[in-house]
Amino acid sequence: MLLGRRPEAVDELTAMPGQGAYTGANKPYVFNRPTDVGWDAAGNIFVSDGYGESRVVKYDRNGRFIKSKGVRGNQTGELNLPHTLALDAQGNVYIGDRSNARIQVWDNDLNFRSVYDQVGSPWAVCISPGPHQYLFVSNSIPDNGDSRLAAQTGEIYKMELDGTIVGKFGRAGKALKEFSTVHEIDCRNPNELFLSEITSWRVQKIVLHPQPSTANGRDK
Repeated sequence: MLLGRRPEAVDELTAMPGQGAYTGANKPYVFNRPTDVGWDAAGNIFVSDGYGESRVVKYDRNGRFIKSKGVRGNQTGELNLPHTLALDAQGNVYIGDRSNARIQVWDNDLNFRSVYDQVGSPWAVCISPGPHQYLFVSNSIPDNGDSRLAAQTGEIYKMELDGTIVGKFGRAGKALKEFSTVHEIDCRNPNELFLSEITSWRVQKIVLHPQPSTANGRDK
């Protein structure tokens, strides 16, 4: 399946991002540098159109347009460079709202549900399969970012789907077990992660060893 196309060159010259020819409501099959794609259990397709636009678009399993939601901004339900997304078993959409330094959770019809703003700048998110799903999030800053923030970035968070942080590991750097702009996470096995680093040109495999559950049922 081929889904969508880029704007015509003349449209790019005559319209500012998020306006005119770019507007998602008027161009359901035109993307301006999409950043990620995900599927729900019914096969519906969700695309984050993050650069130029700041929206998420929903299509059915055959690629027919259903809905587009999101405009650039920092208020509830607004986005600023949605860079990554993942869906849970109920079809909720977890959006890495990167330039707003938060994760937004929308329902399957793209209505706002909640926001998690305690994990830094999310470059990548992943939701593990199975009866107990976890949300993994990378907090990253690129090599050409503000070096004063380096000590605050580079970690990977493990979270419950309700936003509770179960744990975190890693720090900024290019040594083993350090991370430089994690751009994708493979969490098909929640205790065996593959992390791709765009500014270190490598993939690291990380094996987690969860501690026995505490009295409240959460891992340490």
